[in-house]
Amino acid sequence: MNHFDFGKNWQAYSKNALNATKLDASKADLERLVGLDKIKGKTFLDIGSGSGIHAIAAKTLGAEKVIGFDISAESIQAAQGNANRFNNQGNITFYRHSILSDAYKKFGTFDIVYSWGVLHHTGDMWRAIHNSMDLVNKNGLFVIAIYNKHWSSPAWRFIKYIYNVVPKLIKKVMIFFFYWIILVAKFLVTFKNPFRKKRGMNFYYDVIDWVGGYPYEYASKTEVENFFNINNFTLIKYLKPQVPTGCGEFVFQKQ
Repeated sequence: MNHFDFGKNWQAYSKNALNATKLDASKADLERLVGLDKIKGKTFLDIGSGSGIHAIAAKTLGAEKVIGFDISAESIQAAQGNANRFNNQGNITFYRHSILSDAYKKFGTFDIVYSWGVLHHTGDMWRAIHNSMDLVNKNGLFVIAIYNKHWSSPAWRFIKYIYNVVPKLIKKVMIFFFYWIILVAKFLVTFKNPFRKKRGMNFYYDVIDWVGGYPYEYASKTEVENFFNINNFTLIKYLKPQVPTGCGEFVFQKQ
């Protein structure tokens, strides 16, 4: 399977875009999703930690113990570098690991499990979600974002696959082409400045992530909620995607 190199994109983002302002944005978004009172003194696991920004945000918001893991060695390097740069709270560790590995339970369980826009890129989304559920404490929270199912989703999956098999020059052409399409489309749908990103993200690197992000799966709100319900989780918050193919944001509580 042709996987997109998320690690290199996170390293470039960390080098060229990540700063204290973006970390503050990540903290604000995490507080918006979860609530400061539910983060302070709690244990926090970031599955698919990428640049580490959200794990770092959780720690600076008062989480007692924070662990992040990611399948990419480059992502782990970026996250550790960013933790050294921005985190002075201690007690935060990143590991190279896959949620699809049989050894995923070795990390124990956590008060908050966070996986934003990750598990739909594993190649086995429902198994990845199910494994992640095992890492949530009783009455703990599972914060997850999954690409919304849309009539155009199969076409986007084909585009993403093509991106990952063409030469580097063609990749650059595709990014240039889709950069302007996505910029205009997002403005027309939301009537908001596309460069004003939540979660401390960056529009340019998000475009690369979007066009190249393969494997790629998606699900409707109903499909996600039903899957969690049969596994004894209750939906306590849902934020619909800003654009039809964007990520729906869910906060579930384990019963």
